[in-house]
Amino acid sequence: MCQSCQQVIEKLAINIELFLQNLETLANKRKLSELERLIICHSLLGFSRQEIAHIVKLPPQQIRDQLTKNIYPRIAELMGVDQEDIAGNWVKILNFLLNPQKGYKLNPAPQLNSDNFQGSFGRQIFIYPPNQEIVKSQIEGTHFYQQGLYYQAFHCFLMAWNQELKIYGIGNPEVLIYINNCLIEYKKSLLHEKGIKIYTLAVVVPFYHNQGHVAAEILRGIAQIQLQVNLPSFEKISLGTEINLDDIRPNISWTLICSQIALQILIVNDPNNLYTPYNQTAEKLADLAPQLNLIAIIGHYSSEMTKNALHFYARKGLILVNSSSTSNELSNLSVGESLSFFRLTTQDSINAKKLADYLNQKISSQIPKKVAIIYNQNSTYSTSYRNSIKKYLEEYKERFVFIEECSYISENFYKLQKYIKDIRQDEVDIIIIIPDGGIEPLSLDNAGLISRLNINNCLIAGSATFYHDNVLHWIHEQNQYNSINENKRQIIACIPWHWHSQENGCESSNSIAQSFCQIGAQLWGTENLTWRGATAFDSVLIILKIIEEYHSKVNESLLTHMNQYFKEKRKHVKGVTGVIEFDRNGDRLNPPAEIVAVKWDEKQQKWQWKI
Repeated sequence: MCQSCQQVIEKLAINIELFLQNLETLANKRKLSELERLIICHSLLGFSRQEIAHIVKLPPQQIRDQLTKNIYPRIAELMGVDQEDIAGNWVKILNFLLNPQKGYKLNPAPQLNSDNFQGSFGRQIFIYPPNQEIVKSQIEGTHFYQQGLYYQAFHCFLMAWNQELKIYGIGNPEVLIYINNCLIEYKKSLLHEKGIKIYTLAVVVPFYHNQGHVAAEILRGIAQIQLQVNLPSFEKISLGTEINLDDIRPNISWTLICSQIALQILIVNDPNNLYTPYNQTAEKLADLAPQLNLIAIIGHYSSEMTKNALHFYARKGLILVNSSSTSNELSNLSVGESLSFFRLTTQDSINAKKLADYLNQKISSQIPKKVAIIYNQNSTYSTSYRNSIKKYLEEYKERFVFIEECSYISENFYKLQKYIKDIRQDEVDIIIIIPDGGIEPLSLDNAGLISRLNINNCLIAGSATFYHDNVLHWIHEQNQYNSINENKRQIIACIPWHWHSQENGCESSNSIAQSFCQIGAQLWGTENLTWRGATAFDSVLIILKIIEEYHSKVNESLLTHMNQYFKEKRKHVKGVTGVIEFDRNGDRLNPPAEIVAVKWDEKQQKWQWKI
């Protein structure tokens, strides 16, 4: 088989020999010459007539004659169209060959989009910027990716990446992931030749929650670690001599692992719907895992979706590394499920203890403080956190007095107004707000509306789900016509990580955290370095460390090795969020927790979450 035919098979997954054979048997035509075969293959690979002429050292006119007189007539007859319809239109010819019903497509790609599943390596866009020119570049990239034209798709996604950086000053993590995926597909055979193993991970994020902001936060951590892993491998195959990688290369280099691998990411949308009878996204993803060669899953966001999804993955021997679900219920899994589960973030029992201790320390007077709790009784996470915070505050029963709770934060705000009126009359001192993880749409909006109300200048304390830029925007909107000094309310939240953390922040002694902050600031801007991105980064990091240690090749061996390393030998890994070690049930031991507050930044003239 000629080299150009082999390239068509590797890059386009087309049975080129069958196609050429069918062209030869049309109406008893003669066999194709080697030159004709080469022209067809190179044309399918995207080469122009002039480029092909240069390769075969013939005049361009001779290449055109071969196409017009010998090649296009055969292809037109095989396709059942007029020659004018396909002459020079190799994209149309390629679409014909990629049609599964025609029988030329090798190993047809699994269907990643249906009524109950949305997944993309680059075939679909989830995050749309407001600028239509950028969207146009993104969509053009997805069309090329669908056709298997990864070089062209790369340039479209790179255009979108540069446009967004120029206009908004920050990059789009979804686009950066697709850029990496395109380069891996484009150079897959060369990566294999150099001994660089390609691993595929899926990250499941809720694009419908909070206008996609939560999904973007998580994807920033994923895209950043993918880029840091892939760049050394791209350099090993000298990709930089062919493609300028400076647009995506940070000024700071940091080697995460010694083994050179390439990391491919499948982005999956989680509807995050509490009332779906079972997690169809997880079931479909688990079924697709063997076809996609998935080695592990990162997700889901909410505790409810994680709990529903886990048994689908455990049943298929897949690791689920979770970066954001905190419910105490996830600490009590069956043996089979716990083998597949590793949780990077801080469970409710520990987070709530940190918040309760902080509130106790803040009290200076001897008069007990009145506490109101607002949560969603339909959410296992919200209920779990409510139970934990109440338990720990009751340990200081002489200092805190609980008034009637509100368990319907997810209801229409007008239903909350009577409760707010009552706690105002009761002269409440502390309001604890526990929004769910987006499983009901009004929860976060109502949390923001409550935070805007200046209720007796009371302290508002929130869980990690309360930590959003939305809160800052609401406060800015409320205070833009007032003096900053007139804002007497205090708003705090307890979260797993902050980029100014003394132990694991940008100026701490944790070199991995320093690197994460420095590179992340270049890619996304410092304001977009959140706990969701940091824990997502660490979720991939622990998988990479196991691959480096054991050279795990498939999902079953990864599951075995992660359990041996973390749960049996009790070893640890240093990550952005500190030392990472696990109990046998998959919970992180000694997870981090930080108290942050909304403060006015004089230099930037805006509200920010600060330690």
